[in-house]
Parts: sequence; structure tokens; C-alpha cells
Amino acid sequence: MSWHWPGLSSNYGVKSAFGCSTLILLVTGSYLAVGLAVFVVWLIAGNDAWIEDFFRIPGALLLIWLSAVSMLLSVRVCRGFFPGEPMRGAWQLIALSAGSGFAGSVLIQLFGTKSRMNPLNFFPGGAEQAPVWRSVGQVLNGPCRLAMLAVALFLVLKLYRQSGFLGKYAAMDWAVLAGFGAYVVEEAVEVVVAFQQGKPFALAEALNFPVDPLLWVLLAEALRLFRSVHMMGTSWIGRCYGAFSVGILLILAGDVAIWATSRGYLPWPWSALEWYVWIPAAGAFALAPSYQWEAMRHAESSRAADATGV
Repeated sequence: MSWHWPGLSSNYGVKSAFGCSTLILLVTGSYLAVGLAVFVVWLIAGNDAWIEDFFRIPGALLLIWLSAVSMLLSVRVCRGFFPGEPMRGAWQLIALSAGSGFAGSVLIQLFGTKSRMNPLNFFPGGAEQAPVWRSVGQVLNGPCRLAMLAVALFLVLKLYRQSGFLGKYAAMDWAVLAGFGAYVVEEAVEVVVAFQQGKPFALAEALNFPVDPLLWVLLAEALRLFRSVHMMGTSWIGRCYGAFSVGILLILAGDVAIWATSRGYLPWPWSALEWYVWIPAAGAFALAPSYQWEAMRHAESSRAADATGV
């Protein structure tokens, strides 16, 4: 499998790739640590403004930045494959998925809130349109993004199957898939029952129905890919699909937390911890293309060293 990076020398590529994943981890971890400190202060002082300001401004900016990083790195990885290579098609879809996620994050975190950063505040009646933009953002960042990513991972799995390197699920994988599968089925049953009882569903709400099934499919794909790569030894590519798995698991955990809160299983104020799940989830989705990029740069560096006899 060959990689091509137009317009970049090998030395520049290695330097720019090195530390990219470390930067993402440091920024995400630092924000998360500050956010948890704010949570503790909020519990002690009882002032909602602390936690509201964190998520409306610093937290929102972090999620937008992480989605932008995910998109840009995915595009770089896609460009690293020669036209016509099977993996290029898969990463084109991953890049499109990340682009949809970035657009959704901007609409949700910037245009869809009552934050002081919302540009709609500068227009008469603009802030009243925030719920509409938020709904559009949720569709882009939900079913649109996840569907494209599911197709992309399916294509990668197909390539591993054709090459004879498709791994098998571990016992823990089956347990996780069974647990979340039961949750998805339970959610689907509730929707069907509510529909039969005449409950009306808004268009935006109905468009988001496929999110949980898509997340389960993505989890199954990412775990299978992680096992496939892992059986060939520890590598940057294994970390890539491992990061996808972690991100998908965290989103599913966030969905379960929302479900538990709505039913009173997760009482206030501990239910607010659900808000923090989205930060490491976004970080994981930014790490995935970062690890793939670093794998490609290290491979190119090794080929350059072999060619020069170094």
C-alpha cells in the first residue's frame, strides 16, 4: 500500500506530524480538568453561572476546534493516498463525515445557543432562530456524520477481509455490543409505543431516530477493525481505530446518561457529568485521523531512509 503527500518534504512531514496527537491529548485533557474543577466549585458555591459559562464559551470553542482538527487531518490523510487506491475512497467518506461534524458543531455550539458568541445576536430577532440552527446542526452532527462514517468503516473492513487480515471479536467486545444493543432495542420499542399512542414527533426529532442504531453499527465496525489491526501488533493504525472505538463508546455512554437522567436513574447534580462526555468523545474523533496521519508519515520517513541508506 503506497502513500503520497504532494507538496511536502519527508523531513517537514515528520516534524509536523510528530506531536499532533500529543497536542490533542494535552488540550482535551486540560479543558476536561478545568471543566471538572468548575464542576466542583459549582457544587460548593451553588452558582450555576460557573458551569454555564464554561460550556457556553470555553467548552463550545473546544468542541468546534476539535471538530475542525478532525476534518483537516482527515482531508490530509485522504490526500495521502494515490487516486484510485481503495483506502482513498474510505478516507474521502471519513473526511466528509468529519466535515459534516464540523458544520454541525458550529451550528450547535455557536449559532444554536444563547451564548454571547452567537453572531445572530447582532441581528434583530436573530437569536430567536437559534433553535432552528441547533436542530439543523444536530442532524448534520448526528445521522449525516454517522452514516458516512459507517459506510467508510465498512469499506475498510471489506479491504481487511479481502487481504485476509480480518480479526475476530473478543469476549469483552461481544459483551459491550450486547449491552448497547439491548439499549438500542429498548429505545426503539419506546419510540414505536409512543408513535402508536399518537405522540407527535417533530421533523428534527424524527431525523435523529437512526442515531443510536448507527452508533451500534459503528461500534461493531470499529471494534472489528481494532482487533484486525491489533493482531498484527501495536501500531499507529491500531490506535486510529481504537480512537474511533473510544469516541463511539463515549457518545453511546452520553446517550445512555441522557436516557437515565430522563427516567430519574441519574439524579441532579450528578447528571450534569453527562455534559463532560462530549469533550473526550470529540477528542477521540480528532485523535483517530491524527494517528493515521502519523502512521503514514512514519512510513514515508522509513522509505526515505531506506532510499538514502540511512
